[in-house]
Parts: sequence; C-alpha cells; structure tokens
Amino acid sequence: MLSLNLKATTIKEACKEIEKQTGFVFVFADNTEAATVKKVDIQVNNESITAIMDKLLSNTDLTYKILDKQVVILHGKASSVNSTASTSVSRVNQQRSIEVRGIVQDTEGSPLPGVTIVVEGSSRGVITDNDGVYRIDVQPTDKLVFTFVGLESQTIEVDNRRAIDVVMREKTDELQEVTIVAYGKQRKESVIGAISGLSVDDIKMPAGKLSTALAGQIAGIVSVQSTGEPGSSSNFWIRGISTFGDYNKPLILVDGIERDLDLVDSDDIESFSILKDATATAVYGVRGANGIVLITTKKGKESTKPAIQAKLEYGYSNPVKLPKLANAAQWIDFYNDVNYDISGFYPISAEEKEKYLDGSDPDLYPNVDWMKEVFKEATPNSRASVSVTGGSNIFKYYVSGNFYREEGMYAPIKNDIYDNSVAFNRFSFRSNIDVSITKSTLLTLNLANQYDTRNRLGANHTDLWTGVLQTPAISYPTIYSDGSYARMKPSNSRNPYYDLNFTGYSRDTWFNSQSLISLTQDFSDIITPGLTANVKFSWDAQSANVIDQRKTPSTYFALGRDEEGYLIFEETRTGSDYLQLNRTNSGWKATDFEASVIYDRVFNHHRVGSMFLFSMRQHTNDFPADFIAAIPNRNTGIAGRATYSFKDRYFIEGNFGYNGSENFAPKHRFGFFPSVAVGYLVSNEDYFQSLVSTIHLLKLKTSYGIIGNDQIGGDRRFAFNTEMNGDAEGWIFGSSGQASYTGITTGHPGNPNVAWEEAKKFNCGLEIGLFNSLRLDLDYFFERRDGIYIQQESVPSIVGNNVKQYVNLGKMQNQGFDSSLEFYKSFGDLFVSTRGNFTFNRNKKLYDDKPTPTWAYQEEVNTPHLQQRGLIALGLFESEEEIATSPSQSAFGKARVGDIKYKDINGDGVIDQFDFIPIGYSSIPEISYGFGPSISYKGFDVSAFFQGVANVTKFIEGNSIFGSSGNLLISGQIFSEVADKRWTLRDPNPQAEFPRLSVDINHNNRQRSTYWQRDMSFLRLKNVELGYTLPKKVTERFDIKTIRFYVTGVNLLTFSRFKMWDPESGGTTGGSYPMMKSLNLGLNINF
Repeated sequence: MLSLNLKATTIKEACKEIEKQTGFVFVFADNTEAATVKKVDIQVNNESITAIMDKLLSNTDLTYKILDKQVVILHGKASSVNSTASTSVSRVNQQRSIEVRGIVQDTEGSPLPGVTIVVEGSSRGVITDNDGVYRIDVQPTDKLVFTFVGLESQTIEVDNRRAIDVVMREKTDELQEVTIVAYGKQRKESVIGAISGLSVDDIKMPAGKLSTALAGQIAGIVSVQSTGEPGSSSNFWIRGISTFGDYNKPLILVDGIERDLDLVDSDDIESFSILKDATATAVYGVRGANGIVLITTKKGKESTKPAIQAKLEYGYSNPVKLPKLANAAQWIDFYNDVNYDISGFYPISAEEKEKYLDGSDPDLYPNVDWMKEVFKEATPNSRASVSVTGGSNIFKYYVSGNFYREEGMYAPIKNDIYDNSVAFNRFSFRSNIDVSITKSTLLTLNLANQYDTRNRLGANHTDLWTGVLQTPAISYPTIYSDGSYARMKPSNSRNPYYDLNFTGYSRDTWFNSQSLISLTQDFSDIITPGLTANVKFSWDAQSANVIDQRKTPSTYFALGRDEEGYLIFEETRTGSDYLQLNRTNSGWKATDFEASVIYDRVFNHHRVGSMFLFSMRQHTNDFPADFIAAIPNRNTGIAGRATYSFKDRYFIEGNFGYNGSENFAPKHRFGFFPSVAVGYLVSNEDYFQSLVSTIHLLKLKTSYGIIGNDQIGGDRRFAFNTEMNGDAEGWIFGSSGQASYTGITTGHPGNPNVAWEEAKKFNCGLEIGLFNSLRLDLDYFFERRDGIYIQQESVPSIVGNNVKQYVNLGKMQNQGFDSSLEFYKSFGDLFVSTRGNFTFNRNKKLYDDKPTPTWAYQEEVNTPHLQQRGLIALGLFESEEEIATSPSQSAFGKARVGDIKYKDINGDGVIDQFDFIPIGYSSIPEISYGFGPSISYKGFDVSAFFQGVANVTKFIEGNSIFGSSGNLLISGQIFSEVADKRWTLRDPNPQAEFPRLSVDINHNNRQRSTYWQRDMSFLRLKNVELGYTLPKKVTERFDIKTIRFYVTGVNLLTFSRFKMWDPESGGTTGGSYPMMKSLNLGLNINF
C-alpha cells in the first residue's frame, strides 16, 4: 500500500516516485517515450500498485504488466507478454541483423518470465515470456544485457551466435530483500539492528545436528565443538560470553517458537538469522539477553504441479587426528629409565624386551596397539531426504522426510545376543501447510516429528578412552588365548578391549513432537490499510528413554605357565556374565501462546510501523525429581515496536519488552527492557546519486538498549523463598568452619530483593556496497552486565550457612567487533563469489564478590572470564646446585634435576599457590573467522570454506603426558612424542620438550604452568564441494528438472602449531572422542 499526491508531473516521473516508495522497478519500451512525458495529476491514499497503475495510465495508449518486482510499461495490450514468444520492446530491422533465441532459467532450472534483455548501449530490448523464452534481432557483434530484480545481471557477447541460453543467479546482497526480524519481517534497507544471515546453501556439512555446522559461518558466532561423537552437539555463543552467571546461551526460535536448534534439519530451513544487539532482541525481554537465533522453515508455493526434491549422500569418516601412543619398544625404554633413576637397574632385560617385540608368546609377553584394537580406520555415514512443495492460491504445502545415520569409530566384535554397535540414527518428518480461508485470512499449520536413537557401549565412554590412553602395550593381551578376559588386579586398571566388547550396551531414544497453528487476519479492507493481526499456539513434547544392559564378567591375569604349558591365572575381579537392566525415562511438554497486532503504512515520504504482542509460555517436566521441579515453569510478557522512516533515508526504531518471572518476589517480578536505534541510508540521498555506480550502498546505524535475564543457575527456582534441608550435616559454627551441629538447616537461603540481571548493550555499524559486487558489514559492540546472579562468596561460613545466598552483585563487560565481507560477480557463464566473516570479543569481570586475595596480581576482577592461571615456567633444573640456590619448590614435593623450574612472582623465596598468575587466554577463542570462494561455470561448480580460531589456549595434562599416577604397568602409557622428547639421564637436555618422568607421582611437574600451556589456534578446511549439474536437454527427456552430482569433503585439512591431537577436541588429555573428517558422494534430483 502506498500514497501519492502529485500535480502536473509526467508519467515517467510518477513511476520514479513509486520506485522510491516500493521495491518495484519500472521498464519502459522505447516506443512509449512520447506517451510517458504526458503530464498528469494523481492523488491516491494507501492503494495497491495495481490500482495506482490503473489510474496513472487511464486515458493513455499505455498499458502495463507486473512480473514479480518489475513493472513493464508497454504500448498497446499487455497480453502479448504472455504469448508463446517474448514481447519485443523494440524490434529493429537492419541489414545484416540476425535473430537470437534462447531460454532464461534460474539455478534450479525453472524458466524466468519477465527478464529484460537489452542490446548494450541502446534502448532495444525484449522481455522473456512465461516459459522464459525470448527472441531478439541484433547485430552479430552486439552485446546482450540480461536483468531481473533480485538477480545478478549478465552481459553476454552475441559473437554471431543464434542461440544463447542463460542461467541467472540471485544477487548476494539481495538474497533477503525482506529480512526476518523479531516477531516479523522488515525490508532489508530499513533494518538498523545488528542482524546477520546465513544462506542455507552454505550449510553443506553432512552433520546430524545443525549446531555442529555453524562454526565460522556467521559474523558474531563463537562456536566450540569439543567432541566428534555421533549425535553430539556444539556449544556456541553470540558475540562470546557476556556473563559469568549460569545462563549464557542464545535463545533459539524456530518459526517463532523456542525450540532446540538440533531438532531442525538443514534441508527444511528457508532462512537463518542471528539477532545480536539490543534493538534486534529487546522485544524478547528476559529471553534475549544472550542473543537470538531465528530460523524460518520452508513453506509451500503456488505451482502448476508439485516440485519434488530428493537428496542422497553416502560417505566415510575417520578421525582428523588421534594422539600417537608409545609402542612397546618406546615404553620399555621409558619404564627402564624411570626405574633406573630410582634403583639403578633395568627391570626389563634385553631378552625380555625382545620377547615383547617378536610376538613369540603374546599371552605373557603381549604387544598390543590399543588404538588399532579399539578403533576402525573409517566409519560410514549416510543421509537421505525428500520434500514435496506445491499448492494453489488457496492451499499451499511443504512436506519433507529426512534420515541420517552416523556410525561410531569404535570397532566392537559383533554380538549375537545384543547390539553393541555404536551409531546415531535420526528420522524426521515435517509438514507446513498454509490455507487462505479468505483473501485476507490465512491459517497455518506446522507439524514436525523426530525420532532419534543412539547406540552406545556398555562401558563408560570416558573409561574406555582412559584405558586406551593409559594402558601400556605390554600390560596384558586383549584377551587370553584360552578366552579368559585379561585385566590386572588394582581397581583402576582397565582393559580397553574388554570394555569395548564384553560389558553390555546402552540405547538412548528420543521422540520429539512439534505442532504450531497460526491464524493471520489482514484488516486492510476492514478497519484500516496496513493493519494485520496474528494468533499463534504451539504444543511441543519430548519423551526420552535410556536402556542400559551392562555386565562385568570376571577378569584374570596370567602369572606364568605350568609344566604342561597351560597358563596360570590369578582372578583379578569376580564378576558376572548376566546383563543387568536399568531403564530411565524423562520427558517434558511446552506450550506457547502469542497474540500480536502489526501496523505498516506509507504516507507519501513517511513510512510508519508498529507491533504489539502478548506471549505466554509454560514448560512442564513429566518426570520431576522433587515437588519444586513438578511445578511448571511459566513466563509471560508483552512486547512492542515502533518504526519510522523518511524517504527511506532516515530511520528510527524503538522496542520494548515487559516480562514477568516466577523467580522473583512480587515487587521485582516484572521488568521493563527498552531499546532505541537510529539509521541513515546515505546512498538514498539525492546528492549521493552521482556515486552510486561506485558506492551503491552506504548505511550508518547505532543502537542502545537494556535486556533482562532471570535465570538464577542450575535447577534453582523461586529465589525469594528459603528452602529448608533436613538431611544435611547441620549448622556450621566455630572459627574454623569445620564444626557442625546436626539439625534442620537452610538449603538455599531466600532473598526477597533478588531481581533481574540486566545487559546494557551498545552497537554501532556500517554497511557499504561497492561496484554492485562487493559488500562489507562492520559492527562494534559494547555490553555491560549488572546484577549477575552469584552466590555471596564474601560472607564467611562462620555465620552458620553452608550454602551461600544468591545476590545480584556480579558485574562484567564484553566488547569487540564483527564483520562480514561478500564479493560476487558474473562473467558470462562464469560466476564467482567469495565470503568471509571475522569476530573478535574480549570480556572482563568487573566484580565477583570473592574475598580479596593476598596478592593483587591474583585478583580475578578486571581479567577475562575463564582466564587461565598458572605458574611461569623457567625451563628445567640443570643441576643440584641450581635447585639449592633457587626459590624452594617443596610445596609440590622435592625437586630434582630435569624437573620444571618456576618463577617466584612475589619474591618470598617460595614457589606455592601465591605464585599463580593469569597466563595465556581461555579455552573459548576470542577470535573466530571463516572465508571461502565459490565458482560455477555452466554445469560445474566448486566451493570451499575455511574456518579458524585464535587467541585460545589449553593446558595439556594427564598420565599420558606426566607418566603414571601410581603403577606404571596399569596407567603408565605415554604419548610417543613424550617418549621421544623427554628429559632423561642418558640425554639430560635442558631444552627438552617434556621434563623428567618418574615412577611415582611427580607433583612438581604436574602444576599448571606456561610449560604445559599450548596455543590451540587453528585454520581448518571445513568444507569443500565439487558438483556437476546435467544439461537440461538431458534431464528433460526424463521429465526431470535438474540432476546434480557432487562430492563433499569435511575437515580435510587442519593447520595448527599444536600437533599432538586435534586442537579443537575438548579436554586437556587427548582423551576426547576425536573430531572427524569425511568424504561424501551425493545426488540431488529435482522433479
């Protein structure tokens, strides 16, 4: 709807004014020039484009045709646009001219009606018909320019050809002419909040869960995937961590409903956006403090016949990098060295070493490569999906089904009694239906179901990895030759092969059901133009079941052989072969209700908009642990937005959220969270038009707002109520804080004054586009959190409470910038694009209520959250004299030559806990980035994407680094690199990468310090894909629109200074399930 009030203006000038107020573009046939300079008067108020054009062209010989966002002005009847041949805007009969014919299609092979084809440097042109066909008379040396709104224009030389077919692609900077924002949509040029989008085509990861495909993809996302286990998810934050409270994850909204990101299949996504600043998130109030992810699923489209898409993928995965363990020879040398250091003799003789190595008696002299025995070289994964899209002007539908399977890298023996394989399976179904009950009433019904299963081993995953990393190759065989299970006697000994094959299984199942019904009423013809209302209700549920059937068969250790050669065993653990069943159920239900009114209207140069919304949400635990957990979680709120723009140049927007929370006492129960933003679209100014061929976009924007958070931490609820505990040890008293008196105590002290955690967010940004092919978005952000929920650490236990009270005392700030860069250009049949993004954030604690430390340098205030701390290592001790003249390290045991030497920070002559200081960074990267090119030529396409992180450190530790935590034969396995690069008496290298190892626990060398801290920055080839689309002349024989074959590689290359294991893997010991790399073949068919 738009309004005009023009006097004595030409038709062409009136059309230009309509272009300014709308997204339409006008195309004039050159035989209409005389008629379009006719002066007219036109006055309309909030009428449709069709009504305005009817009035504007009345009493003229002109007519028009609307094709998508193009309005074509023609002389005479417009029906010729729909004829079997294209409509000629100008047809020139010149000598030696030739007729060029062709078809124009989109990237999916669908014909494009209404594409304008003009001879470069002239006004001669034609428009494609409804089948995308055109014909035009040209000179053999002419160039043709193909243009269409929202698509990349192309200039192609005729070069004496008589047939030219063209494939047109979407413009990168106009992929979202309408941007999804909180509770609605906005024209992209009017968006002044910090919003980043991701094209679904860029999510090419053959992953089971969507969260694992986001790393490096979007400006503002900081992602950490700590495990590659089948069915695992990633942790991610928007603009890093802004609070040291319990709740720091973003809100995920799917079709406007709070849902799990990993319950959405990437093939079902229509749009993906993240909201980062206060303006974009304020209307969500309490839920938007940590940013928001908005996902809209696909909908049906009006079509003459259903569009069917089928996709198949199959491939293999293997670990990016596994740590390399010491082989038998390396380990025996290590074992002899550390024992000789103490006793002066080698416990394993040369003859015995040879027996271990030659394999002559694997029962008594085993040599086991536990990595090979436990893990496969490669594991398969597969994916299949099919979707059907279609509908009429009344009924539209999108229906899809998806299947994904990923097998684990473990290699258990096939078991005929139970399934002990490791695999993750996912089946999902989605149905999105839109029904136009009337021309102004739309009913939407979305249904989705997902069924996941995950098979796991009977042994605990951590125990299995611990066994692999800590069990030496010579400890015992996988299984004795007579079938007896091998294991040493101490309880902490592990046999990875036993844990893998003979301990039972575990099976997890999840069933998720989602439903959404929505009714939208357009009141433009009933009350006032531009007014719509919407009512939405959703019901979601999850049921989960875990079945554990575990067993612990008896184990033995061979002491030798008897006279007849039979093995002599000692029973090391008495167990049972019977499977013991344990079943655990869990589940929840959630309902959401929303009612909203939206108003959007244009008055001449003024565009105004508003939104008001009421929402309620309830979440119920089906299997509560106690009566508090049985009470449904509820929250309610109202939200509003008001927008105004003048001439689409100057923008202002205000938002608010007013939310209620059950966690606070009545006087603090409701919170008001406002935001305001202003923007200036410089490139729409009249004075700027001479530059638009160079700078086609220039926008400045800034915002400020306050967002709330009511999550206290853990399962804690109703912070104003005091919980009493009758099972505790009692009240603590006395100066030592160790004495207690049995009785009923305070479990959680209530605090009637606890209130909202508040996030004050500032953002300023720049959007610039150059040469219609390059775009840069840059945002600076600053956030301060006040009232963070923390337990009052400054109150000593002597007051009697063994549980600290929650208070709003924590303070923290976070700042940084994020940016994205896109380039896109067509060169005839060659299309080239590249994209990149960069995010930097650094947070800082301002107050945490912890007691003031003895030394100021140990204060956590004014240092980053999760800042690592440790000792400063000065190398290795080279002599006893150096030990004697250095500050005492006796707090960590007696230091010896080859041990790590530390710096005395406070100069007191003693190395102890008071010498720990901030070192390095944290395990959450401060810098995240991604970039990659994409090239297509005719039917071929190739793309690559790199992802990287920086300013991230981790400590390496564990028995495989330090040596044993006790008995070397049980838990003394070390990494091969440690075996080769350690300090030894034979080679007392003071520059050795690893210090002296010992039989006993060396506490001195186990301290966290710069010696063990490693830079875990990396750059990874996250994805590379090569595809080929068969020519249309081949596929149309089988009534198929397109067929595309492709091969995709994931995590194929990793560049990092750290070499021992994959730098992204979680943990500090190398004992996490590794990240996987994969190679997949795929087929995509569109009917």
